Amino acid sequence: MKASETHLQEILEGTKQYLIPMFQRTYSWTEKQWKQLWEDINDLIEDNQSLSHFIGSIVSIPNNTNTHGVQQFLVIDGQQRLTTLLTLLVATRDIAEKLGEQNLADEIHHMLLVNSFKSGEEKYKFLPTQVDKENMKKLINKEPSLDNEDSLIFKSYEFFSEKIQEESLSLSTLKSTITVNLSIVSIVLSTDDNPYLVFESLNAKGQPLTQSDLIRNYLFMRIPADDQEDDYLRYWLPMQEELGAYLTEFIRHFLLGENINVKKNDVYFKFKTKVDRKDAKDFLKVLASYAGYYAKLLNPALEDNKDIRILLKRINEFEAKTAYPFFLYVYGDYKKGKYNKKQFCRMIEIVENYLVRRFVCNIDSKSLNKIFASAYNQICAYEAEESISELISYLQNRGYPKNPEIINSLHQNQLYGQGDRRKKGSFILKLIENSYRHKEQADLSKTTIEHIMPQTLTEKWEEDLGENAEYIHSTYLHTLGNLTLSAYNSELSNESFLIKRKYYKQSNIHLNKYISSFEIWNQENINKRSEKLIEQFIKIWPYFGKIENEVMKITGSSPRLLTIHKKTYNVNTWRDVMEKTVISIYEDNLEKYQQVLSENPVFVSIDGRGMREPKQIINQHYIETNLNSKSIYNFCIKLFENQGYNKEDWQIELIFK
Repeated sequence: MKASETHLQEILEGTKQYLIPMFQRTYSWTEKQWKQLWEDINDLIEDNQSLSHFIGSIVSIPNNTNTHGVQQFLVIDGQQRLTTLLTLLVATRDIAEKLGEQNLADEIHHMLLVNSFKSGEEKYKFLPTQVDKENMKKLINKEPSLDNEDSLIFKSYEFFSEKIQEESLSLSTLKSTITVNLSIVSIVLSTDDNPYLVFESLNAKGQPLTQSDLIRNYLFMRIPADDQEDDYLRYWLPMQEELGAYLTEFIRHFLLGENINVKKNDVYFKFKTKVDRKDAKDFLKVLASYAGYYAKLLNPALEDNKDIRILLKRINEFEAKTAYPFFLYVYGDYKKGKYNKKQFCRMIEIVENYLVRRFVCNIDSKSLNKIFASAYNQICAYEAEESISELISYLQNRGYPKNPEIINSLHQNQLYGQGDRRKKGSFILKLIENSYRHKEQADLSKTTIEHIMPQTLTEKWEEDLGENAEYIHSTYLHTLGNLTLSAYNSELSNESFLIKRKYYKQSNIHLNKYISSFEIWNQENINKRSEKLIEQFIKIWPYFGKIENEVMKITGSSPRLLTIHKKTYNVNTWRDVMEKTVISIYEDNLEKYQQVLSENPVFVSIDGRGMREPKQIINQHYIETNLNSKSIYNFCIKLFENQGYNKEDWQIELIFK
C-alpha cells in the first residue's frame, strides 16, 4: 500500500483511467454535499489560493488487465467525491467554451477529462458505474441530452453550472483551485494488499454505506475481474432491484435461517464468516435464488400459485417477519420439490396458527427470533411428512397455548391498542368474518375496527351499562366481544347502541348482523358475543398439538402458564409456580393448608426460620426459594396429590430455552 497527499491534477494527468467497478453503488451525492464542496472552493478562492483544503481520500488498486498503454485503476473508495469533481470540471469546461475561453476549455478537456489519443472507452479518464457511466460519457462528449434527466450526475452538473455563472468567478482560478488546492490522500494498493480488508476498515463504521453495500463489495472483490460484470448483471443487480431497501434484511434472514445469530448491525461481519468458507461466486448464485423467494414473502402477488399466494398474503398482513428465516428455507425446499403444494401450505398454516394464538394470549414475542432461527435445522433432515410432524412437535413445546388459555385470553385481553395490536386485531376480525363464507362476501378493504361500546362514554352509555359502567368500560372496551368492523367508524363514533343497532342490522358484515339481535349492549351480551367469536376463532386456528409431543423436561426450561382448577396464571419463574400453588391451597381450604405447614416446614412456614432463602408471599407466610426447577416441580405435584386434589387439575406449560 502506498499513501500520499496529492491533488486532482496529479491524479488525472497522464494516460490514466479510473474505473468504478460494476458492483459499486451508483452516484448518490445530492445538493447537501455539492453545496458544501462549493463553499469550500469559494473559501479557498477568497484566501487567494494560499491554502489547501483536505476533502478526503481516494483508494484505488492497479488493474492489470489492460496492456494497451492506459494505466487503469479500480476505485475502491472515494468514487462519490471523484465523480463530483469530474462533473464540476465538465461544467467549468463548458462555461469556459461558452464565454470564449477556448484555450482553458481545451486544457481541461484534453488534460483532465480524456486521453486524447485513445479511442473507445479508453478515451475517458474516469468512468463511473452502471447507468452513471453513459451519462458521464454524454457530459464529457458535450452531447445535448441525457437518457435520464433524473440522473444525479446530470443534476450535479446543472448545480455547478448555475453556481459558476451566478458568481462570475475567474474560470482559470476556479480550475486551479479544483485541481491543485483541494488536497486528497491517494491510497494505491499493491498486489499484496487485501482490497476488501482495506475497504472494510474505511467503510464498515461511521460511513453512509449500507450493510448490503459492504457485502456486495466483499463478494465481488473475491470474484475474478473477468467475471465481475457478468455476475453483477446476472445475479446481484436483479436481486438489488427486486428487494431494494429490504436487501440487507433479506441477507440477515438468510443467515438467521441457518441458525446464525445476527443482529441488525452485524450482518456484514456475520456474512463474512460464512462466505470465507465458500466460493464467493457459488454463494452469490445461491443468494440470488433465495432472493426470489424472499421477494414473494414481501409481495405475495409475485407467487403464481393461488393457494400459496393467499396464505402468504395472510402472513404478510399479520407482519410475521420473525418467521421469514424459516419460510425462506422451506420455500427453497418447496421449489426444489421436497414439499408438494399441499405440504408447503400446511407449514405456512402451522406457523400462522402458532403466531396468532400466541398473540391473543399476550405471550412475549422476544423469543420468536431465536425459535424461528432454529426451526429449519430441527426439520430439514426429515422427509416431507415427517418434517411437518417435527415442526408441530417443535413449536408445540415453545409457548404454544392450549384452548383453555385461548378462551380465557379472548374474553379478557385487549385486541386493540398501541403498536401492532390494532392491525393484528383487525386481521383476526377480518378472518373471522370471511370464515362465515357467505355467497356475497362484504368488501372489508375499507373497514376499520369499530368499538360497539365507544371509547368515550356518554351519559346515555353510562345509563345503559348501569352502576358498574366504569368497570365494564375499562374491562371490556378493547376485548374481542366489543369489537367489530365498519367503514363508518367516524359516523358511528359515540352514538347510542339503539342508533348503532340500526346500522348493524343493515350491514352486509356478518359480525354486525349478530350484534343487531341484542336489545341492549352490556357485560352479559359482550360475553355472549365473545363466546360465539371465540368458537369461530378456534375453528380457524385450532390447537394443533398432540399429547405424545408434550415434553416434561424441567431442566433448561422456563414456566409460562400455570393452570390450577381450570384457572390460569401467567408465571415467569419457578418461584412464581411454587407461590401460586401454595396460595391456591390456602385460598381453597385452610384446613388443608395447615396440613401443608405441618408436613413441609422446610418448604413453607409462618416465619421463614431455618430457610436458606425465604420469600414472603401474599398471606405473609414464607416459601423456600433456594430450590432448582426440578425440585419445585416435584414439590408442587406432591403437594397437590397429598392434599387430595386430582393431579390433572394442576398443569404447567413450559418454554424451552
